[in-house]
Amino acid sequence: MKPDPAGTTRSADDRRTSILTALAGAGRVEVNELADSLAVSEETIRRDLRTLEDDGLLRRAHGGAISVADPVTDLDRVTAPEPAAHPVATLAATLLPASGILFIDAGPIAEALSVCVPDSAALQVVTTSIPVALVASRNAELSVYNLGGAVDPADDSQSGQWTRQSLEHIRLDTAFISVCGLTPSGQLLAASPQAAVIKRAAMDAASTVVLIADHDQLAEHGLVKFAQLHEVDHLVVDAGVSDAVLALAAEAGVPVLRAVPLEVGVAQ
Repeated sequence: MKPDPAGTTRSADDRRTSILTALAGAGRVEVNELADSLAVSEETIRRDLRTLEDDGLLRRAHGGAISVADPVTDLDRVTAPEPAAHPVATLAATLLPASGILFIDAGPIAEALSVCVPDSAALQVVTTSIPVALVASRNAELSVYNLGGAVDPADDSQSGQWTRQSLEHIRLDTAFISVCGLTPSGQLLAASPQAAVIKRAAMDAASTVVLIADHDQLAEHGLVKFAQLHEVDHLVVDAGVSDAVLALAAEAGVPVLRAVPLEVGVAQ
């Protein structure tokens, strides 16, 4: 990409439109190239990419971003999430055991966490997420089990009777669970009845449950209640988590790991 002399005067919306235009043409963009092209700092570009990912318009990857990929037809792109772009995943990785059977839920944080799983024959990964399975299965020594089921195009997760029955016959050591909300009374929420059943089954099968979420995911967006916060053994959240959530965790006796911000600076 050639430098854009007008980059210094572009608004955030203009920058993000330029990013999406470049992404549509190349399928991938790099932070350093975008910063040079748009004449802004790399920190500004990372903020733009984070906003665009939150809007579902791209997926952040190591050093840049990629198009929102179809995990079946675009395997290489979906298997390159950047853990550092998801500080909750990086922090949750400190709770990965050296051996045992892991359940990793669906969603961007879970996908980033799957990159952090060591390539070890002492570990096994069970998941209902197609992207998580594809990422983890790149490790030659790691055993990965994708449970199958009906695919939700919103996050490429799987659910249904097939998935639930599979979980009923599985023992899990540690389950990393995602949510779509936390109520003021400490109830965990899922996006749909199907997702709620699978999350509940994974929690029931696990000896240790780790809840992974950023502050936006802890807002009350979910439809179905599937568990109480006190049933969780660890809560891993980002720096934006509210005092109300921290108070709920303290009341429930749940230890909290709180990720630090990725970058500090004044937005351009």
